[in-house]
Amino acid sequence: MFGSAAEELAFLRAYESVTLWKPQVVADNVLTGIFLADATYRGALAALLLQESVEAVRRLTAVWGALSDRTVPPARRLRRPLPRADEVRALADLVGMTEEPRDLLARLGIGEDGADSAHELASFGGLTWFAEAVRCAESGPPDVTLAPPEEPGRASRLVWSGTDRSGAPVRIEIELEDNQVIALGDATGDFVTWAREFLAAYIDARAGGGG
Repeated sequence: MFGSAAEELAFLRAYESVTLWKPQVVADNVLTGIFLADATYRGALAALLLQESVEAVRRLTAVWGALSDRTVPPARRLRRPLPRADEVRALADLVGMTEEPRDLLARLGIGEDGADSAHELASFGGLTWFAEAVRCAESGPPDVTLAPPEEPGRASRLVWSGTDRSGAPVRIEIELEDNQVIALGDATGDFVTWAREFLAAYIDARAGGGG
């Protein structure tokens, strides 16, 4: 698949600087425009934001898998299809049981360059919710609808309705309040930042003669 170690490193650098970064670039642009756009666009733009967050958490999980299990070279593992919901859920469970963020670095086999992201990942409590969002999209793009506010004066709710890989129906909702939309964009940026920092730490170590 790769003709040389140099080709593998080139792939990893491109994956870190382009593939991993793409969801954040899209999310940042959506957030820039969503509060200025016509109100009728908010549901569609929020759905796009949710879609990018799902890709971002799956790519974070892919980087985690590639670095934590090197029985297959990371570059080759990252060429595989993106992780499914059960893998995201397994990562959520592992992170939830980790008391010391540096234990995450040890699992990844990287040094202190990834310490900030390990600390932030360890304190993030929403991976399980995003695993459910991934499950909702496992069999293809979910149907997107808007549900009316649960109470007068509240925002409408974005509803994703899909099926997991076994065909079971899955439904998730987010309220289209400004703070919820912003939090979704922030989470996307976090997933991208953590994945990029972990992978960059591995690339730097390998380019410098490390593992």
